[in-house]
Amino acid sequence: MHQYAIFYGAAALAVVVWCFTFRYGSARAPFLAILGVILSGLVFWTWQVSEPSVLFSDFNVAYYPAGRAILEDLPHLFVRCWDTPVCGFVNIPIVAFFFTPFSFLTLRHAQWLLMGLSAVSLVMSLALLWSLTDRTWSGRWAMLLLFAMNGPLVYSLKEGNLTHFALLLLIAGVVCLDKTWDRSAGSCFALAAIIKLPLLLFAVYFFGKRRWAAVFGYGLTLLTVTGLSIWYAGWASHVAWYREVILPLSDKGIAAFNVQSVQGLLLRLQDGVRLYDWKPVPVPGDVGVAGQACAALFVGLSALLFLRSPGLQVRETTNLELSMVLCLSLIISPISWTHYYLLLLLPLSLYVGNRLPVANHGGWAVGMTLCLLLISPPVTFSGPDQAAGDQIATLFLSHYVIGAILLWGLCGYARWSVANVSRLRLVAARSGPPAPVRADRPHESDEPQTRSA
Repeated sequence: MHQYAIFYGAAALAVVVWCFTFRYGSARAPFLAILGVILSGLVFWTWQVSEPSVLFSDFNVAYYPAGRAILEDLPHLFVRCWDTPVCGFVNIPIVAFFFTPFSFLTLRHAQWLLMGLSAVSLVMSLALLWSLTDRTWSGRWAMLLLFAMNGPLVYSLKEGNLTHFALLLLIAGVVCLDKTWDRSAGSCFALAAIIKLPLLLFAVYFFGKRRWAAVFGYGLTLLTVTGLSIWYAGWASHVAWYREVILPLSDKGIAAFNVQSVQGLLLRLQDGVRLYDWKPVPVPGDVGVAGQACAALFVGLSALLFLRSPGLQVRETTNLELSMVLCLSLIISPISWTHYYLLLLLPLSLYVGNRLPVANHGGWAVGMTLCLLLISPPVTFSGPDQAAGDQIATLFLSHYVIGAILLWGLCGYARWSVANVSRLRLVAARSGPPAPVRADRPHESDEPQTRSA
């Protein structure tokens, strides 16, 4: 627990320095230098304490060998390690081509290349977010602070995973939607889903909202990539992918500490579970029913909210709905690894950049801060008996998914408020001159709320 205390203390210090830096609307150089040192130290410390213990473990055992196997040893592309379906290459065959250039380098040089590309992807992610949101230095540094203190992001980088590349594609998709380039947006979301399957939920959202251009771009990209994969690797390789990766988890689950989904949370509350073991375990009937009921509840409530009026700021409302879908994709997926939660940097950055119809004061600010505190800690595990037999400690291990549920709830309530305010304004417009409206709730002013530095 002392690691959480250190993390929250350092994060609080960074926020205080940020406030002093931009207190009068412009950056103050001495405080800016101090803030940079604090953020660098926070990233370095998080890297040191974060899982995994073996650097680039996902890259070493899955992606690096897959780059050569897709060319020379296709039948062994989906060979599992450690007798678990989640160890080894888990994407459709064509994704392995991305790692073919890496496979011709030594492992050490390939790792350095991956880190370089990862750094470029993060810079591009921040640049796109800065172009999309309020272009103030205070907002830009606030987003940089979000990235620096995000434990799941460091976890993904240290694992050598692809989740942070999926984040870049999601951000690019949101930027395209903001510019009304719906077909390009659909393509970006589809590419992200090819990397991380839970993001396929965005296809359902676009179809339900009748955004046909986005559906076209999404479907065309998905069919093209899948078709090319089948054309090159053959149907048998895709059957092997389904048999080795998808099928073993169709009726089983994983209770390991870093599976942050509703099903994972419920499995960890059972007696005798092993929190540092990634072998699938049978899902008890009551756990399966409870998980499916929760998923149906979340999806049903979201669908009802999406049917309501979008309010006066349609683009901001769309960002709100996309944030809810992103939360849903992590919550209801049977397997949501902790590094998936770095994807929530997107809605959090939209919030601090004034692109969500959510107030920046009062209970809203407290709720969003609580989400940030639950989602951002470093991914650590002190030992196999850390939470065994202790229901409260076991529940605390699931703070990432709890934070996502809270974020979904806040976005859902804001979405409800958007429609209510829009309806009240229409009634007022018909009955006479509108009365002055206090802007202390989401969307109670025609212009986006501007955050003071």
